[in-house]
Amino acid sequence: MDVTDSHTEHDGHPGDSAGLWGRHLRTFRRAQLGLSRRDFAELVNEEGRRQRINVACSERHVARWELGEVQCPNKTYRALLSAIGAPEPGADAAPNRVDTGVDFTAAPLPRPTGTGTTDQGRLRDTTFLQALAAAVVGSPDILSPWLPRLDDLETRVETTGQPDLDFVYRATIRLREIDQSHGGSAVTDAATNLLTVTTTLLARSRGEAHEHAMLIASADLARLVGWAYHDVGDQHRAREYATLALVFARQAGADSLVASTFYVLGRISLIEHDPRTALRMFQLGQLPAQDAANGGESARLYANEAWAHAMMGDASRMEFALARAEDETTRVGDLIDPWTRVFFTPGEFNGMRSVIYNEYALTARGRAAERYTLVAIDSARASLAASVPGRPTRSILFDNITIATGAFRLGQINEAVSYANTSLELAGNVGSGRVTDRLRRMTHAATLSSPRRDVRDLCHAVGRASETASHRPRFPFDCQLATA
Repeated sequence: MDVTDSHTEHDGHPGDSAGLWGRHLRTFRRAQLGLSRRDFAELVNEEGRRQRINVACSERHVARWELGEVQCPNKTYRALLSAIGAPEPGADAAPNRVDTGVDFTAAPLPRPTGTGTTDQGRLRDTTFLQALAAAVVGSPDILSPWLPRLDDLETRVETTGQPDLDFVYRATIRLREIDQSHGGSAVTDAATNLLTVTTTLLARSRGEAHEHAMLIASADLARLVGWAYHDVGDQHRAREYATLALVFARQAGADSLVASTFYVLGRISLIEHDPRTALRMFQLGQLPAQDAANGGESARLYANEAWAHAMMGDASRMEFALARAEDETTRVGDLIDPWTRVFFTPGEFNGMRSVIYNEYALTARGRAAERYTLVAIDSARASLAASVPGRPTRSILFDNITIATGAFRLGQINEAVSYANTSLELAGNVGSGRVTDRLRRMTHAATLSSPRRDVRDLCHAVGRASETASHRPRFPFDCQLATA
């Protein structure tokens, strides 16, 4: 049986308005039914047999409908599609959007004005947390209200030739390297624009294997975009893009990437000073992490659970979570996913431990505060000593800030000034809101520790650097790929 009426075939593609029905059909198939194209075709055939209609729908039929090669099936197929609840061709006039596999027609939540500490903020966060919990074991379509509007972006990706899956892989690797060395502000524009192109490539995927690979590539890139915005300090956008990454990763069945995205979401809550919500994020991430091929993300999630406990002043649970993290690291094999790899760079775990102990020292009192400050400094020193060429500059910078902050707190002024000056020098090449925030904490400790002139000069220099941090240049995308 022909798939179309003679006058309804069209040579368009999913990006034009005529392909809107195809994208809605794709959303229906994947988000609501959870079926592959082959299984969806069999569902149509089964409905035909039930109605005693002779049809032979195939995966190719479904692909042509979804890709916009066929704008309107013939009457028989339209009747069968309607019978199984699929959207009807030409039945709506929704605005054209880049397809991400979920329905974008739901109105987005308003941009939050606080950090979740008000009653309204707590209600919003609770609702989001509930949706995340449902998405872990069910359809990610429930997360639609929290997704970014990719069609609002102006795409400015400079490439030579047509981008493809390999291009996206290479670009994501390079963007991740730049983020780790120069901060999120160096990559947000390029990575966000590339993501818009990538979702278009995903919508045009042909074949289940290629579609699966594109879903993973899209999830990894969306996660990177979310992390970059988190590093810059835009937590609203960070949460949106991390949620998009979660949707893609769930659709691909990529457990490690789902767990890694929960790590990002938890870190967003930590920087918003909401450790309880962060803890729930990390705990939700442990569900897919336990099903992943290796324990890399489980180790990182346990380490960040320790951070949440430290922020809440619970030393016992903090130490227990750190012990679990260390135990999980011994179980990780040689094959580590690219989105997890940085956590296993020599020095990184000790660096994380130093930040956690420093966090707990801020909640402790008396001798306990002093003891954990000393442990934080020792861990940061061990982290720097273990560093190898290629370790992220931002991580090395954080170690120096931790040592300087702790030394100021303990009254070790000469040592503190030395590490603080190193921190300030490294910060000149890193555009990161997190770096700026930690430098400000360092200067607060410095101001309380000594009236010395060199300390005052240092604090003024940090203030000037913070004011100019947002004006650092971004990397042009073509230059990034030249060294990929």
